[in-house]
Formats: sequence, structure tokens, C-alpha cells
Amino acid sequence: MEDMTNTAPGTPGVHAMGLGFEGTLKDMRFIGWVSMIYGILTCLSIIGAVIGVPLIIASHRFIEGINRFDLFRQTGTQDELQAGFYELGRSFRILKILTIIYLVLILLWFAFMFMMGGLGLMASLMDS
Repeated sequence: MEDMTNTAPGTPGVHAMGLGFEGTLKDMRFIGWVSMIYGILTCLSIIGAVIGVPLIIASHRFIEGINRFDLFRQTGTQDELQAGFYELGRSFRILKILTIIYLVLILLWFAFMFMMGGLGLMASLMDS
């Protein structure tokens, strides 16, 4: 594979990944920390810990991937880039599972509410 240097050819001070690479890393780090804090706040309830603990783990892995990308930005080694994508992949895998669990819980909640409404309607019909 081609060696990625710290600057693009012919443009001093511009990283090979593009002009917005550093800004993107800052935005990614912000999102990682916000999701970490959200996971911690979610863990304040026992039921919320079901979602909060995996979210904290996924956020930690996401931040580890960002740190690897930052090391790649500084050193230009392919190993750091590969490790960064590996960490991001692990984080996204957990987030995908959490999203599926969350959607199933929402569907169950809607089904429960629909059932409660139906039972209330049946009870009012029985009183008539």
C-alpha cells in the first residue's frame, strides 16, 4: 500500500486525508464524549443500564478509534489507520445491536399501549 505522508503532495500544511481531517476528528471526538456522557446518565436507572453500559463501551471504543486516527495524522503509519478503522468497526457493531434492541423495545411499548387502549375500550363497552 501507498505510504500516507503528513502533507499532500504540492500543498504544504494540508494532510493527505484532506483539508477537513482535523476538524472531522474534533467533531468525532465531541460525539464520542457526548454519547459517553449520555450512556453514564442512562445508567442512573436500573432499566436504563441495559442500554447505558453497552453505549459506554461503544463510546469508549469509538474514542479509541479516533485516537488512532489522530496518531495516524501525526505519524502517517498504516498500522494506526487500520487500528482506527478496526476500533470504529467494533464500536459501530455494538451501536447496531443497541439500535435493534431499542427499536424492538419501542415496538413492544407501542403494542403494549395499543393493547391497553383496546382493554380500556372493551371495559367501557362492558359497562354500557
